[in-house]
Amino acid sequence: MTTTAKSHGERHAPSPPPRLLPLRALLAASLATLLWTTGCTTTYQADVPLYKQLGGPDNIRAFTGKALTRVAADPVAGRSFKGIKMPFLIDSVGNYICKVADGPCAYEGQDMHKSHADLNLGGSEFDVLVQTLREEMDAAGVPNGAKNELLRRLAPSRSEMVTH
Repeated sequence: MTTTAKSHGERHAPSPPPRLLPLRALLAASLATLLWTTGCTTTYQADVPLYKQLGGPDNIRAFTGKALTRVAADPVAGRSFKGIKMPFLIDSVGNYICKVADGPCAYEGQDMHKSHADLNLGGSEFDVLVQTLREEMDAAGVPNGAKNELLRRLAPSRSEMVTH
């Protein structure tokens, strides 16, 4: 490959060999098809309410419920769920997440600091919940952009919930 000189001494990057052009086009088309068929959106669509991108209130409650149920069964992170009425917690947290996502849900619980003050939550327990929530959103088909935007909005609650 040689670099070509222009009349004013400008130099351009070498062009790929012609035999690689079809391969590059094939790779680009394959990536576009993969993103289209999997519903993988890497950016948040600010013109569509987040709760709708998450699948609406019912889908939010469903993936939230599955995540909470899994974390409650976790041998380490599940300790803070002992004695908790799970149906009430799932409904409450589902409404909280829906509200954070600008949805039509009404969250009537306490703020995050008050509701978690006596649980002595550690950072690793919080991280288990976040990872499990991420996995359940993936399983529910939530686009990456919406998932990341929700997690960005929820991130400040970590400092309100974690005590060590």
